[in-house]
Amino acid sequence: MLAAFLLVLREGFEATLLIAILLAYVVKIGHAESKRAIWYGVAVAAGLSVIAGAAMFFAASSLQGNASEIFKGATMWFAVGVLTYMVLWMRRQSRTIAADLRHGVDEAMETGSTFALAALTFVMVFREGLESALFMFSITHTSAPLQVALGSIAGLAGAVGLGYVVYVGGRRLNLGAFFKVTGLLLLVVAAGLFAHGMAMFQFASLVPAVYYPLWDLSGVAALTSQSYLGQFLIAFFGWDPKPDLLEFGVWAAYVVVVGYLFLRPPKLATRTSAQTAEATN
Repeated sequence: MLAAFLLVLREGFEATLLIAILLAYVVKIGHAESKRAIWYGVAVAAGLSVIAGAAMFFAASSLQGNASEIFKGATMWFAVGVLTYMVLWMRRQSRTIAADLRHGVDEAMETGSTFALAALTFVMVFREGLESALFMFSITHTSAPLQVALGSIAGLAGAVGLGYVVYVGGRRLNLGAFFKVTGLLLLVVAAGLFAHGMAMFQFASLVPAVYYPLWDLSGVAALTSQSYLGQFLIAFFGWDPKPDLLEFGVWAAYVVVVGYLFLRPPKLATRTSAQTAEATN
């Protein structure tokens, strides 16, 4: 439930943040009538995201045996790749994203086409919606469907609330701190999905199994999937009470490598350009 909440909160807030920036800017430049085009783009993007999510679940349900395991594992790894790129990209671009969006709106206004503004909104929101659908599909295989649904609803409500705060409060919300904290937590979730994907490939005999258990806590009921604590650890950290060497190895490698890329200080050139862009806003 917490993993679903965090994923939808992060993805949903990115979408609502972008929408809030667009709405505030078109009003600021005297084109309040263009808000309708923005909402058209949001509606189409949301609808297609739902369809894409339903298609993934339908495709998975139609597969059996090893094909099903391979599809699930590949989807998990693809979700990890998208999630990693998204977190690292937002870590670098969070300071300049508002300026980039305003530039895009200015270009759309210059053409005089409401379609251009709707298309700009659609591309941004559909990207977030497609990512959310992909992540929900992946974590459904590590959490109970009801918990995923409740976490998603709570995350969406939180995202809308945060987006409204940005819209009416401007810069009062520390976006840098928000993206850094949620980014770290999402990378932990991604590491778990990466390990679960490897387990799926092992079950399907696509990857040679390395059954060398590092520890065995399967006898501790509180740490298995039969308990709420165990379900939380599995969904959020990719916990396995009896992990093999390969499964734990890919989890640890992801945490170390991607964690370093996320936490390392930005390069001087990147920092300078970000500060310059922020000063011009």
